[in-house]
Amino acid sequence: MSASINKVFLLLQGPPSSFSKLLGQELKKRGAKCYRINLCLGDWFYWNGKDTTNYMGSLADWPSFLNQFIKQHQVTDILYYADRFPYHREAIKVAGDNNINAITYENGYLRPHWITLEHNGMSRLSHFPSDPEYILSEGKKYPMPVAEKNLGHPFWKEAFHEVFFNLTNFFDLLFFRKYQSDKVYNPLFEYLHYIPRLFRESKNNLIAEQITEQLYKENSGFFIFPLQMQNDYQLRENSPFDHQSEAIAMAIKAFSISAPTGHKLLFKIHPLDNGIEEWSKIISTLAQQSGIEDKVLFIDGGNLNKIIKRCNGIITINSTVGVHGVLKEIPVINLGYAMYDIPGLTSQQNLNDFFINPEKPDPELIDSFVRLAAVSIQVQGSFYSKRGRTLAIKLICDKLINSQVNQPNAFVTTPPRMEHK
Repeated sequence: MSASINKVFLLLQGPPSSFSKLLGQELKKRGAKCYRINLCLGDWFYWNGKDTTNYMGSLADWPSFLNQFIKQHQVTDILYYADRFPYHREAIKVAGDNNINAITYENGYLRPHWITLEHNGMSRLSHFPSDPEYILSEGKKYPMPVAEKNLGHPFWKEAFHEVFFNLTNFFDLLFFRKYQSDKVYNPLFEYLHYIPRLFRESKNNLIAEQITEQLYKENSGFFIFPLQMQNDYQLRENSPFDHQSEAIAMAIKAFSISAPTGHKLLFKIHPLDNGIEEWSKIISTLAQQSGIEDKVLFIDGGNLNKIIKRCNGIITINSTVGVHGVLKEIPVINLGYAMYDIPGLTSQQNLNDFFINPEKPDPELIDSFVRLAAVSIQVQGSFYSKRGRTLAIKLICDKLINSQVNQPNAFVTTPPRMEHK
C-alpha cells in the first residue's frame, strides 16, 4: 500500500468499454488518487461523476488546460489508450514538460488475450530494446509465459461497444461540440458499408478456401501480404505511406522483378475491413500494370493462421500478424515501423532480396524476445470479457503502483526505433 501513497493518476480516453473506469476504481482501492478527463460524450457514458472532468474546449486549447490540470492536482502519471490519438499525442508532450510519466495501453503484441503497457507510446515510440544481443542475454533470465485460459470474448461485444461509442460522438451536437475524433471516415458511412460485407462473408470465405487449397496443391510456394485497415492508427502514424496502396504497389513491383519461378503473391483483406477501399480493384490494376496478374491473388476471408503456416514469407507494414509469423519461425519483412522489427526476428533485407531468399527468424532470439516482452510490457487479459478484465486490471495496477512499466530491464531512454528507416 505504501508505494501508492504518492501516486496520482490521470486517465484519459480508454477503449470503448467500462475497462478504464474499473481500472481507475482498482487504483483507488490500492490507495492512489485517480482522476479522469472526458473528451467526448462516449467517454462520459462509460465514466462520469466523482473525480471526472468534462473537457469541452478545442484541441488547440487542450495542452494549456491539461498542463494546468496536472499542476493543480499534482498528477504523477497520465494513462491513455491509443498513443497517436491527437489529444494523447499532446498529452505525451505535456507530460514530458512536467517531468511526469506518460503511459499507453493497447491491444497486445503477443495476441490474443494480451495487452501492451508501455511508457509514452508503441511502434516507433516504443522504449523496448531493439538490440538483439541485449534481448538474447536479458530474456533468458525470465520464464516463458504460461497462457491463461478463458480470457476471450465474443466479437459482437467488442463491435457493439465500438459502434455505440463512435455513433454517440457522431450524433452529439450539444455537449462536446469541439471534440475532434480524427476519424478517416464518417462513422455512419463506414458502418453502413459493413452491411454488404456481412452478406458476402460466407461466399468470400468459400472462395478464399478454394484459392488457398489450390495454392497448397500446387506446392510451388507463395508469399502473403495481410492488409491492414486504412483507418488503423498504426498504419497512418507508423509507416512512410500516405495510403496502403503505395505499399501494395511496392510489393507487387518487387515481386514482378524477383519472384522465384512459380511463386505467387497472395493479398488477404483484413477481416474487419469496412469495404470502403476497393482493394481487389487496386490490387488487380497494379498487378496488370506490372504484367503479373497471373501471379497475384487476393482473398477476403479464410483462416490466416493456417495460411501463414504454409507460406514462404509474410510482408506487412507493421501489423501484429508479423509477430505471429515470427513466433511460427516464418520469414517476415516490415515495410513500416514496428516494435518487433528487430534484426534476427524480422528480415532486414530489401523486398527484392526477401522474395529471392527470405531471412528466417532466429529461434533462440524469438524465445528471449517473448520472455522479455511478456514480463516487461505485456499483461494477459482482455478489455471486454469479465475474467479478462479482472486479470488485466490486477496486473496493470501492479505495474503502475510499483512503477514497473517497461520493467524489468526493458526501457531504453531514447526510443531506439526512432533512428531506424
